[in-house]
Amino acid sequence: MSFDALKPRLHQGRPIVIDSDTCASLRGRGLTVDSPGAIGELLRQAPSVIRAHYEAEIQSLVNVLCAVTADTTPRALAEVGMEHRAALLTGLAVELAQEVAAGCGRPVAVAGVVGSERVAPVALDRLSAELHEHAARVASAGSELILARGQGSGIELMAAVNAALATELPVWAAVECEPGALLSSGTPVVTLLESLCSVGVAAVLFEVSRIEDGVALTERAREFVEGGDLVVGVLLAGGTSSVRGFPDESSDPSRWAAGAMALDRAGARIIGGGSGTSDVHTRALVDELRAIHPTVHPVRS
Repeated sequence: MSFDALKPRLHQGRPIVIDSDTCASLRGRGLTVDSPGAIGELLRQAPSVIRAHYEAEIQSLVNVLCAVTADTTPRALAEVGMEHRAALLTGLAVELAQEVAAGCGRPVAVAGVVGSERVAPVALDRLSAELHEHAARVASAGSELILARGQGSGIELMAAVNAALATELPVWAAVECEPGALLSSGTPVVTLLESLCSVGVAAVLFEVSRIEDGVALTERAREFVEGGDLVVGVLLAGGTSSVRGFPDESSDPSRWAAGAMALDRAGARIIGGGSGTSDVHTRALVDELRAIHPTVHPVRS
């Protein structure tokens, strides 16, 4: 498994690079993804478009490729009348990612995504059941790990995390943060971090709009990391005004990547593009990291 080959880099050497903002990348190529079911519709009608997205991320030299499973739930697909195809399209999203990753000649782990900010909130019991069903499908399709997302809510993120943990796959939690180390709901990040540590997530990825916030959160999380297996990462937005799902035309990928090196120095072990970024940002990030960490030794059995 590719993820097994990457595991040593979670703790030393060059940080692991995860891919960018999927919907921003697709919109940047002129595609319309305005409804929660739009990506499912693309999977059904134009799978080559999704494959091209995966290929662009692979060519940017990511280590972890996220399958587009965030919006292949029945509730998201109901927006385009395809709720009965949730299992099929979830499997296809992961399968296409696996095929592209397998053909690149280096270890690339495929992550399934559970949880979406593009669907309306529902009652917690219904949300939990939906997430458990979807996580099981993501896992059975062959994902090597799961990226759990909330909607700026600690409660909804924990629901996604618990559903993902039930699959027994490694779980990475993406924590959307406002300036000042708060969730967008106003919950202190440290409070949520304690909860995530207690249930056994493998990594926490702080999603921030400012480099200084990413650095501060990475340093604050050290007390949870030292002596344990928890890994801290950062998903950095293209700019302070970037909006998730939309390309940030004002963002300079080279300057963005140079600034992101502060996250490496602060100890972030996973780095990727947050809101408004694309595979161009990812490639610039890899180039910067390679200049600092020029050699990644192969894993020996």
